[in-house]
Amino acid sequence: MTIHAYSELYLLNAMTNLGDMFDFAVNICAKSGDEVWQLFANSKLAFEFGRGSPKIIAGLSGYELFFLLFETSGIDTLACGVGKMLSKSPEFWCGWILAYYQWNYNTTFKAVQSKLPFEKLLGLYPVLHEADEQKTTKFLYEQLTKSSPTKLSVLRKARILKQVELATLSGVSLRSIQMWEQRNKNINKAQVETLNALAKTLSCSIEDLLEY
Repeated sequence: MTIHAYSELYLLNAMTNLGDMFDFAVNICAKSGDEVWQLFANSKLAFEFGRGSPKIIAGLSGYELFFLLFETSGIDTLACGVGKMLSKSPEFWCGWILAYYQWNYNTTFKAVQSKLPFEKLLGLYPVLHEADEQKTTKFLYEQLTKSSPTKLSVLRKARILKQVELATLSGVSLRSIQMWEQRNKNINKAQVETLNALAKTLSCSIEDLLEY
């Protein structure tokens, strides 16, 4: 069972509105994509957006999200111009796919932004924008996580346990543990009962095991 960040009922609104926010910020207000991405990812607004607050992801347009973000950050927006937002712009796609990634992997925008600059994501637009969201975010996930150990591996080693010992104590198969630690399977898609058994054995929360 996959644990998503919030109900799928709000997902399309979230993706559209975040896409519109980036499109408006870059193409209408001439802001730097990386500036907006960093500002958003580290804001309280991103926290509320990421946990699926209906007031934020469905109650505000992309235009309103932009002004709320900048006003609450104390940054002047008087220089913003006027114009028509482009639903198919590369910047729109970046916001669209970032919203899907955060929802699908149940992570935080801050964690994603720390590893994925906006300009790097924008550079992938020509290659990935016609792919479906699952394939795109799977590719991004693999790129963002391939160089670092999994949280499961870090927690297991911190408890001075071998893989076979963790399997015995938790009741989770050794093969599954190996596959997750090698990133050949996505632990975020494991059953809740399995994650709970691992978390109990490792004295951590389920969220501590989930990958960004």
